[in-house]
Amino acid sequence: MNWLEALVLAVVQGFTEFLPVSSDGHLVLGGALFGELPGGFLRYELLLHIGTVLAALAFYRRDVFGILRSLAAPRDPRSRDSFTTALLVLAALVPTFIVVKAFEGFFEGLHTVPASAVAGLAINGAMLIAASRFAPAGTLDLVRTPWWKAGLIGLAQSLAPVPGISRSGTTIVAALFCGLRREEAVRFSFLLSIPTVAGAALLKLAGDAGPRAAEPAGMSAAGIALAAVTGYLAILLVLRWTRDGRLWQFGVYCWAVAALAAALLPRR
Repeated sequence: MNWLEALVLAVVQGFTEFLPVSSDGHLVLGGALFGELPGGFLRYELLLHIGTVLAALAFYRRDVFGILRSLAAPRDPRSRDSFTTALLVLAALVPTFIVVKAFEGFFEGLHTVPASAVAGLAINGAMLIAASRFAPAGTLDLVRTPWWKAGLIGLAQSLAPVPGISRSGTTIVAALFCGLRREEAVRFSFLLSIPTVAGAALLKLAGDAGPRAAEPAGMSAAGIALAAVTGYLAILLVLRWTRDGRLWQFGVYCWAVAALAAALLPRR
C-alpha cells in the first residue's frame, strides 16, 4: 500500500464510521461489482478505528472525563449524571454483545452475499426516512432515559453487523423513537460507539493471527490522525443534519446506492 492509498482509506474510514450509510455495505458491494477488495489492508483498517475512537473521545471529552470520574467516585452527588450515563451505556452494550455473539456466524455469512447489502441499504434508508418523518419531537434528556430504553437502543445496534445497516443510523433512529431529544440521540449514539468500535477492533486484531506485512509506523500514524480529523467532521455533520431533521437525505442516498447496485450486480 502506498501513501495515497493509505490516506484515501483513512478519509473513507473517518467519514463512513459515523455517517449513517454503512461502510460495510459499501465494501461488500464494491467487492461484488469491481472484484475482491485488497485483503492485506486489514491491520491498517483496524488501526484506523483508533482514529475514529479518538474523534469520538475528543468530541465528547467532557462526557468521557465525567464518566471516568464517576466510576472512581460513584457516590459523589456531583458525578450522579455521569454515573447514570455510564450505566445507560452498559445497559445498551449488554443486548448488543449477546445478539452479536449469538448470531456471529450468520452475520459473517451475509458479507459473502451482495444481495444482503442491497437489502440492508434499502432497510437503512427506510429507517432514516421514517425517523425524519415519524419520530416524535423528543423531550427526553439522556440521564432521564429509562434503562430499558437504553437496552432497546443497544438491541437496535446489534443489527449493525448486517451489511448495509449502519451502527450510527440504527442507534440514532432508535433513540429518536424512544423520545430522546435529537442532540441527545446523537450524543448517546457516539458515546456508545467508543466501547463498541474499540472493542470490536481489538477483538479482530487479536484474532487476526495470519501473517501480514505491517505498514510503516509513519504511514499508520498519519492514517490514524487523518481518520480522527475526518471522523470529528463526520460527527459534526451528523449532529447538524439530525438536529435539522435531515436524516432523510442520508436515507435517499442509501436507496440510490441500493437501486444502482441492484441494477449492476451480475445475475446468477
